[in-house]
Amino acid sequence: MTDRKWQAPQALKEERSSFKPYPIMDLPEILRDMVNSVSVTTSTDKSMAATAVLSAMSHCFSGMYRMYGKQDHSEPINLYTLILASPAERKSPVMRFIKKPFIEFAREFNDSHKLQIFTSQEQAAKLKAEIAELQTKGASPDEIAFKRAELDSMEVEQFRRVCVDDVTPEALVKLINDNETILMMSDEAGVFKNFGGRYNNGVANLDLLLKCWGGESYQKDRCHGEPVYLDRPYLSVCLCGQPYILTELMENRAFVSSGMLARFIYCFPRSFIGMRDYNAASVKPEFTSAYDRLVKDALAVKYYRKKSEPEIPLYFDDEARAEFAKYYNKSIEPSLLTDFADCPDWGGKFHGLILRLCGLLHCIKCIVGGRSPQSERVTLITLMEAIELAEYYKQQAIYAYGMNTTGAVADTAEYVLNKLKTKKITRISSRELLRSCRRFKKVAELEEPMELLIDRGYAVAYEESGTLWYEVNPMI
Repeated sequence: MTDRKWQAPQALKEERSSFKPYPIMDLPEILRDMVNSVSVTTSTDKSMAATAVLSAMSHCFSGMYRMYGKQDHSEPINLYTLILASPAERKSPVMRFIKKPFIEFAREFNDSHKLQIFTSQEQAAKLKAEIAELQTKGASPDEIAFKRAELDSMEVEQFRRVCVDDVTPEALVKLINDNETILMMSDEAGVFKNFGGRYNNGVANLDLLLKCWGGESYQKDRCHGEPVYLDRPYLSVCLCGQPYILTELMENRAFVSSGMLARFIYCFPRSFIGMRDYNAASVKPEFTSAYDRLVKDALAVKYYRKKSEPEIPLYFDDEARAEFAKYYNKSIEPSLLTDFADCPDWGGKFHGLILRLCGLLHCIKCIVGGRSPQSERVTLITLMEAIELAEYYKQQAIYAYGMNTTGAVADTAEYVLNKLKTKKITRISSRELLRSCRRFKKVAELEEPMELLIDRGYAVAYEESGTLWYEVNPMI
């Protein structure tokens, strides 16, 4: 072992502690209070509850409003988000707080419309019976066609679903056919496997998920049964999972090449494990009541309108429109070659994310103030709030795509590094290292992680008497 001049090693991957704090002040006050209170009682990072609540609230306005940046560029108001955190990070309690008013609204809506729904379904059943009777009796084609047209034009009421958890592609088609829009919220991300081919011999079925992000029409033709046509399908998605899930998705050609991963907002909350207080303050009832009322007021507007009504356009005022164009030209477009070099597909949708957030914040503010969103223009203040939120998610996306670059190798190198630290090793042979790291079966399996550790300055390798040795940086 020789005397070496060591320098401080580089991080194996960007530390989450280096992320800038979540811009909580950019959320409307009701959401800000709820997020702060939920994060305190669950001892979780604000970004987890904030990301979940933005996704959930986007469902309240999806299919209703569309935010325009200019004449030929607009975005719907729905978000796809993926929260990535290790086990025991209390993802489930956070999601329960956010989902609660949506579940309650569906139950209350269905209970109050039970008679109307049953009546509509019975009328449809009666028409079907009349058609069958006419066919049996050999009625004229014109008479049968008249009845069939009457049935086809009839809007049959269904019990409404607001939230879904685990769902298959086939079930989602029916749910959206009945409801037009759906909120998919789950503290697990197993639904990715459903759409990745779990029930389809490994063949991914992503078409509906892709189309629901932008509200593009979807048609499913079947050999047996009537074809299904969805004119304006929308999903708002918030899924939670462990970081390895993203690594698997990044390695899945179907998810990457289809652009599915570029549609998601990513969130890596900071961990507070080891610092949590069991007696943390509970969520204040006034915050819960205000949040519940906001959700139910917004959903009431949405669910009492006719399904056939077109989306309502939202526009910037003159000042905000000029600033958005300026920000795009000076900050977004040039960064596609720099900041977004490792995630160009995500970067290409960044300006669209800002528009979605603008529309969402604007709608929430208007509902809180008792005004219709279309009655006023989106202001510069709202635009700046949306930009700050989008910039936060930009750093998260860059980190997410960076995981694909080092990915599993960085995780494995971190495992080896922890062994070296724990045992205070300063010099070790490859054989001894293999015995210390029981995850590996062969010395060859150590090559990649050790190459990364050497590259980042944690160790150096050298041969001595035909044996490979590693000298460890004492600065670790």
